[in-house]
Amino acid sequence: MLEQQILGRGSSLACKDETLCQEVEGLLKDSDPREVHCLGLDPLRVMEESLKVGAAAAPSGAYGRSRKSRRGLQGLAIAFEVLEQAALNLYLGPWRNEYKVIKMYSGTFTHCISPVLSMPQTETLFGLLGYQPSPAQQLCLQSPRVSPASLEDLLRMSCAFFVARCECRLLLGALGKRVGDTQYELAVVKERQRGHVLQVWRDRVKTDVGSLCDCVGDRPLRLHRCFDCNAFHDITCLLLAECRVQGHRIQTVEESADDPTQSRHLKVPDGLSSGVPAVSTIGHHSAASESPKVEPISYHCDSAKVDPRLLCHTCKVFHGSQCVQGKLCRTSHNTIPLGTCYCGKFCNRKPLVLCHYCGNEYCSQCWYKNPVTCSCGQTFDLSTSV
Repeated sequence: MLEQQILGRGSSLACKDETLCQEVEGLLKDSDPREVHCLGLDPLRVMEESLKVGAAAAPSGAYGRSRKSRRGLQGLAIAFEVLEQAALNLYLGPWRNEYKVIKMYSGTFTHCISPVLSMPQTETLFGLLGYQPSPAQQLCLQSPRVSPASLEDLLRMSCAFFVARCECRLLLGALGKRVGDTQYELAVVKERQRGHVLQVWRDRVKTDVGSLCDCVGDRPLRLHRCFDCNAFHDITCLLLAECRVQGHRIQTVEESADDPTQSRHLKVPDGLSSGVPAVSTIGHHSAASESPKVEPISYHCDSAKVDPRLLCHTCKVFHGSQCVQGKLCRTSHNTIPLGTCYCGKFCNRKPLVLCHYCGNEYCSQCWYKNPVTCSCGQTFDLSTSV
């Protein structure tokens, strides 16, 4: 059907047939996505890689908010549409000179591709269409002759990018108000990579689970325990995001060194005993004899004390935005950029409410709901700058 639509519209823009888009979204919704994305492209992997890079490099502050709208699944949907159009251009007019070079400094490229796709991803995806990078910040077509076989490949890739765009649209519609929350979007993509249809992971969000969520079946990035649900979750799990929205008591969990890949060897961090936080929900400390004292996260540099912008879980320190060591941590350690509340909203930091023990940051609205204790059970220290 897509091929008929392309041939019928001639050299028009990428597919705008809303009926066709809805039909493809319906197919994706009720099927294993891994079976539908079978046209030579793994868009879910592209989405995962892009969202991980976006989460690690997300800018903070007012300027960060304006750029955020061009990232995430919304930005990926636009990027896939640009790639779809590039494939159609070559399919319908392979002889046209203007299609042989793509300027990477053009407005379309800098606004629709660069904010979403890394350079390796860009080279790989445009390489599927025959483009290769040149020293002049351009992508140049490397196939001087166009054969019927290559035209079929271009048509197939155009369809693949169209289906990828429909996948983005489908997930954006399901996310609702959580669109733009990188961690939540990444969690949804991971669910789809496991082959779950849309209704399956919707039900997972609404349903409480037992003591091991299956998100930790693979090696987790960072485990958290929800004491209200009595469950362990990976940091990218949908249920963990929902627990945070509901204000559940959550604490990070460290893995045992003897077998870090097996969740049965998880050890609860100091300060938690038998699933009960060392600090009660009303802010009164437990007796020192009942549980060891939890050490707060330290500051790596003076700038972090004034304006912390990055939390390194590996080093257990806060970094400032210009800290060189923080930039190094970001490349290889388990880090989380600050400046966003766990509910997904931007934090204006007036006042700055940052938990010294787990690193959770709160917007004003969430802090007003519980101004004494963090969701991890520890009491806020508002006598300092954070």
